[in-house]
Amino acid sequence: MPNNTYHSAFNKNAATPICSAAMLPLKTKSKGPAPACPAKEDDIVDEIVRYWRVNVLFKNFEPEGPADLVLAYGTVMVGEVIRECIKYKTKQEATKGIQTLSMSTNFKVPGEDNFPLPGFFKAPANKQEADNFRAYFRQLREEIGARVVEAIYDANGKNKWWFQFSKRRFMNIEKT
Repeated sequence: MPNNTYHSAFNKNAATPICSAAMLPLKTKSKGPAPACPAKEDDIVDEIVRYWRVNVLFKNFEPEGPADLVLAYGTVMVGEVIRECIKYKTKQEATKGIQTLSMSTNFKVPGEDNFPLPGFFKAPANKQEADNFRAYFRQLREEIGARVVEAIYDANGKNKWWFQFSKRRFMNIEKT
């Protein structure tokens, strides 16, 4: 069966490498090392949210570049956010709950036991690279959490179109 997963348009962009991934620009107000992305342009989080419902259906993913690693990590994170939001009835409750999840600095980095995508990312060469990875991906997680909550709640509450995919796991990975 051919792999029809979507890949990032940012694979060819020049970006600071971090554990074989790319530190891509973000449209965010969160503090962190990510370069700023112009408000009118798409960023990697836009791609992650846009492609999530398609990519989550696949059990395999062949990265074509460093931005695809960010896309894969973000895809796992979106699923985690949606599964967390199941217990919240309102957008306001979800926003508070997801902030705790996304702003945590206590998540695994490449090379640590139980990192969700072993073999995709290189282990950090030193403590500085590990700290940069944690800072960038914390900022990415925070932005993903905020945008996913915006996407999955509408004026009537939960958008069933998103929640019907809550049991799907990208490459059978549950947590970032």
